[in-house]
Formats: sequence, C-alpha cells, structure tokens
Amino acid sequence: MSFLTAQEPSLWQELWNHFSDKYFAPENVYYPNLNMDASSVAMIRNIVIGLLIGVIIASFAVVIDKRVLGAFVCKLIEQECFSPEQAKRLCDLGFDEKYVIRNGVRRGTNLRSVVRCREEDEHNEQIARQRELYEQRRAEDPSLPRFVEVSYQVNSDADHFYIPEEKRYSADMRFDKRGTTWVVFVGVIIVSFLLFIGFLFALPEILEFLDALVESVEHSSMGGGNVLT
Repeated sequence: MSFLTAQEPSLWQELWNHFSDKYFAPENVYYPNLNMDASSVAMIRNIVIGLLIGVIIASFAVVIDKRVLGAFVCKLIEQECFSPEQAKRLCDLGFDEKYVIRNGVRRGTNLRSVVRCREEDEHNEQIARQRELYEQRRAEDPSLPRFVEVSYQVNSDADHFYIPEEKRYSADMRFDKRGTTWVVFVGVIIVSFLLFIGFLFALPEILEFLDALVESVEHSSMGGGNVLT
C-alpha cells in the first residue's frame, strides 16, 4: 500500500513565497491612518518600477548619445567640417554602415540639433526664394492657393554633413563621451536595481512608521500632549 503525500516546498520556495507575499504582492495589509490598502501599496510599487524602467531607458539613451552619436560628432570636429564647403559624406568619415548614424542624420534627433546637411540647406534656400516669388504673385491674385512647401528628404548615402562653427562648442560639450562607458551604464543599472529591491523590502516598515506617526500626531492634536511622549 502506498501513500500519496503532497510534496513539501523547499527552503528556497518558502523564502520566495514569504518575500513575495510580504514585499511584492501583499494582500492583507491596511494602514488606517494613511487610508492605504493593498491596492495602494501595489500602486506605489508600480510607480517605483516605472521609475526604474525610466532610469534604464534614460541611461541607455545617454550612452548612445555619448558613445555612438558622439563618435560621429567628434569625427566631424576632427575633420574640421565647420561649413558647407567643408562638409563630408558618411562614407568619407567611415560611418556609412552605422545604422544609428544613418538614421540620426535623416531624422530630427539630438544629432540634427548640431549637425547640418549641405544639400538640405541649399534646398531650404531654394524653397525660401520660391515662396517669396509665389507670395508676390498671390498678392496680385488672391485666388491662388497657399504655397505648399516640400520638405527635403536627406540621403544618408550621398549628402554632405557638417557642424556650423557657431555650434562647435555646444556639440563638443553635449556629445563628449569621456566618463560615459558601457561599464558605467551597467553600474547604473545594478545600483538602480539594488535601490529598487531595497525600497521594496523597506516599504512595509516605512508605511508602518508613517501610519504610526500620523496616529501619534492625531492623538497629540486631540489630547494636547507631546508627540514624543
């Protein structure tokens, strides 16, 4: 005759269940003086998780700006591409196969805040002249429709790029990659995660302390006593 017995959870499972129930998914918690229940605690936890994700995304974006886009900016500065006449193509600078750079010079990203395209400048100047002539005609003939401006589509293979002289200093400061490495990025993620875990472990105690503090203040205000006694 054999007896079927339920398998007992291991020590690690018991520890995980304990911490999960107490810190990650509390069900029977209520802080009457703070008017907070389990759903309120879960909302705080979700906000902290959102902040953690935001820190990770922001840190990754900074590293991309400094290490990837910054390498392109540094190359333009090194090659002294400070005017339309000195502008160069991506292939001249060795970035024709870098997707991030190819995409960055085509769209309104942080890179385009300091990097200009010579062909786009020429296109915009031509459009400005056409608009001026067209508005003169429209002043004589109001029946003409409004001027429709065609935006320039940057060709990352053929177009030339440069940093205007007046933006050289800001470009150098903004995309300076010194002190920004992938090691630092990983360190920030680790520290942020540890702080996140530490906050979750401390959250019940923090809420209990605040709940007791509010209760003491309420009793003191009603009884005229000292909160510290």
